[in-house]
Amino acid sequence: MNKIFLIISNIILYIIFVNGDCAIDFSSEISVGISDSQWSCLAENNQRVIIQVWSGGDQYNSNISSVVSAAEQGGFQNIDLYAFLCSECDGNYPASSAIQSLVSSLKTDGINFNMLWIDVEQCDGCWGAENDNADYVQEAVETAQGLGVFVGVYSSEGEWPQTVGNLTTLSQYPLWYAHYDDNPSFSDTSFYEFGGWTSPTMKQYIGNTVQCGVSVDLDFYGSGSGCSTSSGSASGSASGSASGSSNSGSNSGSNSGSNSGSNSGSNSGSNSGSASGNSSGTGSGTGSSI
Repeated sequence: MNKIFLIISNIILYIIFVNGDCAIDFSSEISVGISDSQWSCLAENNQRVIIQVWSGGDQYNSNISSVVSAAEQGGFQNIDLYAFLCSECDGNYPASSAIQSLVSSLKTDGINFNMLWIDVEQCDGCWGAENDNADYVQEAVETAQGLGVFVGVYSSEGEWPQTVGNLTTLSQYPLWYAHYDDNPSFSDTSFYEFGGWTSPTMKQYIGNTVQCGVSVDLDFYGSGSGCSTSSGSASGSASGSASGSSNSGSNSGSNSGSNSGSNSGSNSGSNSGSASGNSSGTGSGTGSSI
């Protein structure tokens, strides 16, 4: 009996160790095609999901209410959202108006969520000059916070300076960074020490993979117990969570990202990022309960 109890305890500890800090993210386009059984499978392998809610020129994800409901019914209790906004994209300027529209829509739809992540990366035709971009991103983050939203920033050590230059005034907000090293840990210090940040909240460590039959990016967060690098039914894929034209994103690892946008990136690795947006800003995009 004691031996059986020990085996069961070890299995439980293994599950906690493998999945305790695991998350996935994907684009708005991917999210609408997930079945109930896939949601359940994903929830068995992860504790958090980050879903795109704003997609550049495509703006608000009109399916977000049903997607969040499906995620909850599948077993997810921790649901974040991410938003790709761009100053040159239709309906995205000024940033304060775009965020106000986003938050208003979330209130109307009764969406409960934890964090809204502002996705900062390149996309052809989506951005202006670095200084203007920096002002735009800062306005977006501060507007969201002013509306009572828990807000953070998604980017990478390559995409951040290419998009907003030397901006460091947002480093007090949580950072979700991309580095595709297949390593669910924060041991890669040089890849998150940008923009004034010295410690991250979450890491996108594998992109363009498949888990439970769904194209996802794999993320790590939390206290350091780690995630499996091949959890659940995950298997490599080049499809990604694409929601736009050619590859884009925060290129800092292997092929990755909730990609959508035109060819871009600061090539410090391979294609990556939760990017969104077609050229000239018809792009694609993350909050709290409001």
